[in-house]
Amino acid sequence: MARDINRMLGGLRDYLQEGEHLSGITPVSTGHSNETYLLNGIDRVLRLPPSEEGLLPPYDMAQQHAVLAAVVGVDARLPVPRVFELCTDPTIIGDAFFVMEYLDGEAFEYETPSWLSAASSDVPAHMCTQWIGAVTALHRMPSATMPAPHRTVTEEAQHWLGVAQDAEAPSLLVDVLEDLVVEPPRRSGEPTPIHGDPKHGNCLWDKKGKLLALLDWEMAGVGEPLMDLGYIMQFYDQGDNPLGSAGYELTGWWSKQEVIDAWQSATGRTVIDLNRYEALEVGKVAAIIALGYHLFTSGRSKDARFEAWQTVIPGYVAQAARFAEG
Repeated sequence: MARDINRMLGGLRDYLQEGEHLSGITPVSTGHSNETYLLNGIDRVLRLPPSEEGLLPPYDMAQQHAVLAAVVGVDARLPVPRVFELCTDPTIIGDAFFVMEYLDGEAFEYETPSWLSAASSDVPAHMCTQWIGAVTALHRMPSATMPAPHRTVTEEAQHWLGVAQDAEAPSLLVDVLEDLVVEPPRRSGEPTPIHGDPKHGNCLWDKKGKLLALLDWEMAGVGEPLMDLGYIMQFYDQGDNPLGSAGYELTGWWSKQEVIDAWQSATGRTVIDLNRYEALEVGKVAAIIALGYHLFTSGRSKDARFEAWQTVIPGYVAQAARFAEG
């Protein structure tokens, strides 16, 4: 972590309405994506851009704040944290930031928590109901709800193609993304609000399996909702080396077809060209991973975690190619 906590503490005490009660700052996640800190004494959460070169620029704190403010409370099936102060003046603590509600829950992605492993099959089934219910609630909202950019499927593919090319990603990944630019999957209907990263790892739960919030809205926008569904679906098709799909092994966790059926029923849309949407979303993940590795090898980052990403790039690229062919 490259930030000066003492400077942050002083700036926030002066700036926040309840700053006098701020007793400390605890880092929760820091590095190359949006950073999260717990504001001790006032039980709120601080969100900042990455303190080092990031993987998903630009990091627009005002837009992220606006997205959360627009979505919160619109549909009870889509819980999101409330937002409070927004500061776009980087002189206060070193970067623009916003403050949001603290929710006492747990997110999991790579390891199934013990409380869930010990639960009856009704619990993971109900968690899937809530998770997919939150995503489909978003997809039913009017596009005007979302104060974020509109990007077509072609533009989405073009964006990640550019990221892959800049990262000097494997040529097979570039080929897949170029093919998706030329021949994008068909649309299911008019654009809707989309999350951009609606994996179960971005859900916050209590230990009874209640969904407390859907988090990490930095890639939210307006677009084809099948992009969100394709992103979710690719976690079911990772072959012998599943990554980020903890919980899927449990009795009661929804099958791929159950997710598809629920999405179609809730949105009134028909799933089409799903393999190509999966190819696009896996290609997105592969491009991000390739960028992290490139940041390390080019000397723009000293984060040793990025060096290890080299080992997973081939699997994601092969997966994207397999979906594109299907």
